[in-house]
Amino acid sequence: MQDVTLTLPAESLIGVRIPPRELHDELRRRLAAALFSDGILSGAAACRMAGLGKAEFQHLLGERGITQPLDEAGFDQDLSNLAAWQSR
Repeated sequence: MQDVTLTLPAESLIGVRIPPRELHDELRRRLAAALFSDGILSGAAACRMAGLGKAEFQHLLGERGITQPLDEAGFDQDLSNLAAWQSR
């Protein structure tokens, strides 16, 4: 798949409260989180779009109050990970 370039009118960014040097990365992270939240992107695809690792992306979602769907297999894996962590 080819990269997609999104062009935004300069006027739409007037007054934005994000430092110019952080704008590109911040918009990528926000778009990835929104698309994940809406069920359009999988977690792995959203991590790639955001340019973050899984743990960093999960932290980003938590900061924004975005819940992550958890199925039974994911829940069992979380319990297993927790037990392994507690046994250290």
